[in-house]
Amino acid sequence: MNWGRVWIRVVAVAFVAKMLVFGGMVLDFRPNSSLEDVATAATENSNPSSPALGSGERSCNPEVMRLLRLKMARLNEKERELEKREKDLELLKKDLENKIKQLKDLERRLEGPVKKQRFEQGARLQHLAGVYSSMDPVRAAALLNKLDEDTVTKLFAIMKSKKVAKILANMSPEKAARISARLYGKNDDQ
Repeated sequence: MNWGRVWIRVVAVAFVAKMLVFGGMVLDFRPNSSLEDVATAATENSNPSSPALGSGERSCNPEVMRLLRLKMARLNEKERELEKREKDLELLKKDLENKIKQLKDLERRLEGPVKKQRFEQGARLQHLAGVYSSMDPVRAAALLNKLDEDTVTKLFAIMKSKKVAKILANMSPEKAARISARLYGKNDDQ
């Protein structure tokens, strides 16, 4: 049900009733009469076969009828505008739904490769942690001193604590302190 149209009809019927009562015309509305039937009946000055007017009808003031026709024309124009807006909104809704569907499809297609890349990166990091764990702590510290702190922090997060402690003891004190702080912060987040 279109509530905009219902509201326009209610206002129009109220306006017609008001105009006809103030104009000196008494209406006998029948259940199936429309606003157009009432206006047509009001313009037909004493036609007893009219569906909207009853036996107590009188002729209507021409000024009232002119205002009534003007108001009906405005209401019909507003109804057409509402119908156009409704169609436009429906088209926009369908367009938006299509775009959302396309984005979800794209997300699903990209999800697989991203997961695969993360898995492979995790596997490579795990392998590298195993390599450094099996090395002598002095040699591992010398190599890890040359890597960026982010990578070293990720490696240490995977390795056993005893091995990390031995490697950190052989690293430059400044870098060991920064990595320790990052490890502490990383454990805080988890």
